[in-house]
Amino acid sequence: MRNLRDRPVGQKITFVIMLISGVVLLLAFAALFCFQAYTLRQHSAHELAVVGEITAHNCAAAVMFRDEGAAAQILTGLKTMPQIVGARLEGADQQRLAYFGGLRDELEIKAARLKSGFRIDGNRILLAQPVMLDGKREGTLYLIADLRAMTSQLLKLYGGIFALVLAASLLLAFLLSSQFLRFVTNPILSLAGTARTIAHDRDYSVRATKVCGDEVGGLTDAFNQMLTQIQSQDSALQTARHELQEQVIALQREIGERKRAEAAQARLTAILEATPDIVMSANPGGIPFYLNRAGHEILGVAQDRDISGMKTLYLHPEWAREIFVKDGLQAAIRHGSWAGETTILARNGKEIPVSQVLIAHKSSEGQVEYFSTVLRDMTEYREAEEALRLSQQKLLETSRLAGMAEVATGVLHNVGNVLNSVNVSAGLVVERLRRSKAPKLAKAAALLTAHNGDLGEYLTNDVNGQKLPGYLANLGEFFILENAELLNEVDQLSRNIEHIKEVVAMQQSYAKVSGVFENLQAHRLVEDAIAMNIGAFERHGVEVERRFSAVPAIRVDRHKLLQILINLIRNAKYALDEVERIDKKIVISISAPNEHCIQIVVSDNGIGISPENLTRIFAHGFTTREGGHGFGLHSGAIAARSMGGSITVASPGIGQGASFTLELPIASTASVT
Repeated sequence: MRNLRDRPVGQKITFVIMLISGVVLLLAFAALFCFQAYTLRQHSAHELAVVGEITAHNCAAAVMFRDEGAAAQILTGLKTMPQIVGARLEGADQQRLAYFGGLRDELEIKAARLKSGFRIDGNRILLAQPVMLDGKREGTLYLIADLRAMTSQLLKLYGGIFALVLAASLLLAFLLSSQFLRFVTNPILSLAGTARTIAHDRDYSVRATKVCGDEVGGLTDAFNQMLTQIQSQDSALQTARHELQEQVIALQREIGERKRAEAAQARLTAILEATPDIVMSANPGGIPFYLNRAGHEILGVAQDRDISGMKTLYLHPEWAREIFVKDGLQAAIRHGSWAGETTILARNGKEIPVSQVLIAHKSSEGQVEYFSTVLRDMTEYREAEEALRLSQQKLLETSRLAGMAEVATGVLHNVGNVLNSVNVSAGLVVERLRRSKAPKLAKAAALLTAHNGDLGEYLTNDVNGQKLPGYLANLGEFFILENAELLNEVDQLSRNIEHIKEVVAMQQSYAKVSGVFENLQAHRLVEDAIAMNIGAFERHGVEVERRFSAVPAIRVDRHKLLQILINLIRNAKYALDEVERIDKKIVISISAPNEHCIQIVVSDNGIGISPENLTRIFAHGFTTREGGHGFGLHSGAIAARSMGGSITVASPGIGQGASFTLELPIASTASVT
């Protein structure tokens, strides 16, 4: 409506004429459509009643004799009428004999339960027609008609007609209004044009032309009289305007300068009041005349209190007052400003460390007119400095303890691995000694002692004596074999104990300084690591496959490398313990992929590693094994880096095994073996 209000008069009148025509036509067609729809519904209801009466008469015999086939055939004929969408024929006992239509139609029939007559619901008509035979009611015929399609067609028809008639009517109304509208709009447009000219040119001598004698003509006469009065008043105003113009310009200039000064002062005051620092101004005698909001709060001075009775010097404690007078005040007078750190007294008497700037404002003759000072509370800064110092001390202590803890856990883990082998070897020695046949040798010696006088006859004629020499021979072979096995286990014990010493020494050297680097053969260290775990492999049925290629010597710390290999092999054994399979296998390969390093790969067909754990496997404390502590791979990765190498891991997934690859640098003077 706002856009229409601002349109030209002719367009407004044309729009109103066409709008009224369209609304009248729309109301006429709506009334006609409603009447036609009502007539259609009444006609359809009457037609449905006739069809129902005829169909009920035809179904009387089928209902009487319960002939479902005949009843269904009769109802099928109703499908030729498109408005009938459902039908149901039932006997006097309300049992269905025939039916066609949708589930909705049958539910609607059952819900209505009309005895006879119509029920109209929107575009749907439900007819209940009694089936009579010889004056007796044998059943009921239900018909459902849907007039939606017919109503839609009628609506489309009337819509098309309405659109054509509306377009023709609006076109005719537009043509007629455009022909006769000029008699109304031309006088108004002429008067409006004159008004625009006067408003644009400020020429009040122009007069509007009177076109007709109606209301518009009277308006034209009044407009011309108003122009005459305005013209006379404008002449007087022009004279007064020139006189006041110069005064207004001067006054505006003065007001502008005053507003700018007031705005600048207001901005400065707002900044001073909003700052958390203390801002104070005082005369040369030290009597303050301005103190901002932060100063009132920190110093405990009420906002409405007169501060002219204060002395700025007494805001400082006595020791700081002397420094301020000797250094700060004198420097500000000489150089214009001074900056330093002092202390002020808060409202509770507590000393507050502040960073202070003192400014001496001087006149053109160099005399001090007043002082301004800004004091910033440095309490939080000092506390933060102290907290930072304490945190740094704690951080250094924590770092030292963490390093000691890591060394200690590494020692415990490495020694624990070797002690497992020591325990196994010691157990085997005890078990072999427990099964030793030394007591049987004592029994054989007792038999010989008992027959000392007739030893020859006993060995020759006695049955037991004849077996004794052979028994002693077998017993001697057993002792020889047992002695070799015990010597092997004791030797293994000795090597493990020696390795414990080496591990402790290695960890101590790692915690302090780097170890000794030597040119070593990789396969020898790998064999030593396998030997230290051979007992565990035999007990758990693990097959170890060696794939050693001829590679140059490597320059490493033997203790660190041996411990890395032991950890990798032990982890592979643990991975095999977690799967139920008979072909447990560890493959250890040695190769030289390039001229700078060799690779030692430890692979197993054990439990494998999930993809999300591959990136965390070397993290300190991370482990997936129950009872594990997560230090072995972490310390192994650190040891490998300290020797110029690295450890990587690969696994296809859970249940598909894993491979750990240890890369080590080749010695510069290595020889291929």
